[in-house]
Amino acid sequence: MIKAENLIKSFGSHKVLNNVSLEINKGEVIAVIGPSGSGKSTLLRCFNGLEEIDSGRIIIEGETYAHREPGEKDTVSPLSKRIMQKKIGMVFQHFNLFPHKTVLENIIEAPVTVNKMKKKDAIIIADILLEKVGLADKKNAFPSKISGGQKQRVAIARALGMNPDIMLFDEPTSALDPELTGEVQKVMTALAREKMTMLVVTHEMRFAAELADRIIFMDEGIIIADDLPEKIFQNPEHPRIRAFIEKVGQ
Repeated sequence: MIKAENLIKSFGSHKVLNNVSLEINKGEVIAVIGPSGSGKSTLLRCFNGLEEIDSGRIIIEGETYAHREPGEKDTVSPLSKRIMQKKIGMVFQHFNLFPHKTVLENIIEAPVTVNKMKKKDAIIIADILLEKVGLADKKNAFPSKISGGQKQRVAIARALGMNPDIMLFDEPTSALDPELTGEVQKVMTALAREKMTMLVVTHEMRFAAELADRIIFMDEGIIIADDLPEKIFQNPEHPRIRAFIEKVGQ
């Protein structure tokens, strides 16, 4: 579903992604963990087009999504990028809901304006998605009137409203109180059981161990390990991973 080859991304003199390569197969759930500043969120933002790579190649479902040689322009046209971006849903740490729109209006906005879907059809899909995330009774509420956990579930429903093939989650529970984290994790677990392809940046180690098929550990812009959860959490070979696991615990 996603293949990254030798990704380089710098902000000024700081190299945030340093020759990153990985593959994500259809139906896999991949958790990306590691210390703050290791490049995890930047990797996701390169996949959904919020950041441009400096060099390397990103392939989405067999089609080149981004390709740059050092110092050169991206060879993929903006139109091709926009078409492929519709295959990717993104859920952010801070929800990013439109505060002046109701829960329902937030979900139908992109299908209607971007995909030119008829409003009545978008509403039918939104109702189904709100039922899925357990918020059917909040469809007419504004974001200011619902909890953080409910906002994040709306954000998940909004991303699903575009019918993506791949879902990216950037620390989806880190802005939530502990008692609200579980309701978001429950929705994500249900998506995983439905074999939605997911790439999840998270600081919740126990959740990563339970949810993911594979764990990617990043540090200083490099993928140090890409392995099974039990290998990463129970028997890590790399001393940097051992130190991290001991510090954050599970």
